[in-house]
Order: sequence, then structure tokens, then C-alpha cells
Amino acid sequence: MSTALSPSRLATYATCPRLYDYRYVQDVNTPDRTELYLNQGTIYHETIEDVCDATGRDDDPGAISDRAMRVFDAKWDKHSTPDDYESAAHQEYQRVENRAAVDSFFDPEGGDGIEHARRSLATECWVECDVDGRALHGKADNVIRTDDGLHIFDYKRNTNGVLSSRTAEYLGEHLDGEAHEPKRVRNAFQTATYIEGVKNESFYEEGMVVRFSFYGLLNNTSFESTPDGYEVSARGYPRETSEIYDEHRATIWALIRDAHDGITSAAFEPEPFDLINEEACPDCDYREMCADRLSPEVQR
Repeated sequence: MSTALSPSRLATYATCPRLYDYRYVQDVNTPDRTELYLNQGTIYHETIEDVCDATGRDDDPGAISDRAMRVFDAKWDKHSTPDDYESAAHQEYQRVENRAAVDSFFDPEGGDGIEHARRSLATECWVECDVDGRALHGKADNVIRTDDGLHIFDYKRNTNGVLSSRTAEYLGEHLDGEAHEPKRVRNAFQTATYIEGVKNESFYEEGMVVRFSFYGLLNNTSFESTPDGYEVSARGYPRETSEIYDEHRATIWALIRDAHDGITSAAFEPEPFDLINEEACPDCDYREMCADRLSPEVQR
């Protein structure tokens, strides 16, 4: 099997080959990033994982919901630290907002999380595949059993900017060097990795329909002032990318081949440079030290 790469590494290369070189090959340190949303992601991921792992197929929805709120409170106390926030009030608002998201997801009156927990086959499921000599691996947040097969979920804060049927055409433009869409390309890499990877798991049976969705827990939020303070409500919903994978499979695997082959052959020249310089350089942690970015300015 060839070198196995994750969607994250492939997407870093798709963002900029030199960025991959600095981050993964040379292992250059970058300024510390805020841990706030990383810690919040850990909290809701671990909450969903623990609830799914503890839930049986016939568990009462109310019991599942109560379990979820107890687990969330414990995870928040474990992973949320005051240093991540501007103030105690900021931390409390974020706690209320994230708790509202978990409460909605595991709502006993029809929250999607009830069936996600009841039908869960595997959480934090490590999957691997090898297609056309390119090995991929990744960790799926949850794999659930459906009436006709399997549905893989990747839980996110929200699905803003996630690949959709309306934006799928940008994949081809990225491949042709006409646009720079690394975030949506990453979504395509994730979709391909998990759909193909889960087919190598013991619970997969030939002929099963395999679907993949990103699920934004905080896709809709609202804030309302009350005499005692405020109330926050939240609602999540999925964005499925299975059909996009089916319709754009050739383009997606061409993108995977380009990134995979570039990484394994150590081809780190940023191409097309003008597009990468315009779209990726302004937000890059390495922009002040990058010779590729600095050399045109020196020449001028």
C-alpha cells in the first residue's frame, strides 16, 4: 500500500504545496491559535460519542436526552477553560449556546441525535482505503445503520461554506487552476475517504447504500433577552455530499491524485502561484518567512 494520507493533509496541499512543506515536512512552529473552538469541538464530539456508545436500539428518547445533558455538563467542566474566553460572561454565553445545540440534537421529541445514538454502529471509526494506488485514512465521527445501508456523519459547529450541489462546480475549476477552493476540496476529500473507507469495515455488506453528511449542530441560533438574562436556542441539520461524490467522482479523484502524488513526490512549488498568492497567502501563518511570497516583492 502507498503512503496513507488524511483528508486534512491533502487539503493543506491543495491550499498551497509550500504550506504543506512548512507545516508537515519541515515542521515549522507557528504562532499559537486560540483553543476556544477546538475545545468546544472536543466537547460536543465527545458528548455525542459517549451518548452513542452508551445507547441501545430501544432506549427511551427521554433517557437518551437526559444522558446527553449530563455528559455535556461533565465534558464542559473538563475541557472548557477561562483562559480561552474574553470574560466569564463570554464563557457562560458559549456554554449556554453549545448546551442548547446538544439539547436540540438530542431532543426526545424528534431530535436527530436520538436516532443517531440508537442506530450507531461505530463512533470515532478509523477507516482506510486504497484507490488507484493512493491510500487514504481518516476518522469518522459516527456511522449509523439505515434501512438500506450506512450513513456516515461528520459533526461540525456549522456547515457554512461546506460543499453543496450549488458550489460543486468549483471543484473542477480548482483542478484546472481557475479558482482556489481548498475548503470545498477538503470536503470532497473527506467524502471520498469515508465513503470508500467504510466499505472495508466488518459491518459493511455488499450492496449497501453508503451515504455521507456533514452535520452542523449550530446551523441556526437565536438570542432572546429575558427579565432574568437571556435565552439561547439552536438547531442543527445535515448537509449530505453523497450525490456530489457520485456526480463528480472523476474530478474528486483527479484532485486526490494531484495532491497525493505531489506530497509523495515532494513537489512543493506553489502552482498556480498568482492564484495561491492572492487567495491563500494573506491568511497564512508562514507568510512573513515564505520565500515564494517574498521573492516577487524583492524583485519589484
